[in-house]
Amino acid sequence: MRLTKIKRPGGAFWFDLEQVLQDRDGTWLRGPAGSPWGAPHDSGTLAVPVVVLLTVGRPWVAWWVGDPADRRLEIDVCLPPERTEAGWRYVDLELDPVRHERDSRVEIEDWDEYGQACRDGWMSADDAELAQSTAEHRAAALRRRDEPWQERGWQLLSQQT
Repeated sequence: MRLTKIKRPGGAFWFDLEQVLQDRDGTWLRGPAGSPWGAPHDSGTLAVPVVVLLTVGRPWVAWWVGDPADRRLEIDVCLPPERTEAGWRYVDLELDPVRHERDSRVEIEDWDEYGQACRDGWMSADDAELAQSTAEHRAAALRRRDEPWQERGWQLLSQQT
């Protein structure tokens, strides 16, 4: 199943992942280390395993990253994902709340990319508002750690390592 992430103005980045579960929280995908990915001017394979959670209508996509040096849960704030013939597609809105498992630190990354997207007109005012409010809301949820799907992602990731 292909997951396509659109970066404005950078183009389409894709990941070949497999669907492992569909539940009340959404569609769960996984990509073992070695899964192919591509970008406008590069391609390769995932160096570490990932699990992804997404659903139609929700303006974020969760990525559990099994990097031994920095296990983390990253939230891609985005326009709500859409199903495609090949899998899924979403437009990235730059801001990324991240919880680092090693020290439980939560931060919102990529404010510089967000600022540039706003200044250069790659993001509308409505999209910018959605990005900021969603990033703040998701960062708060990562700090609380009280949503069951957060732990479920780690469980799914541990099943493939």
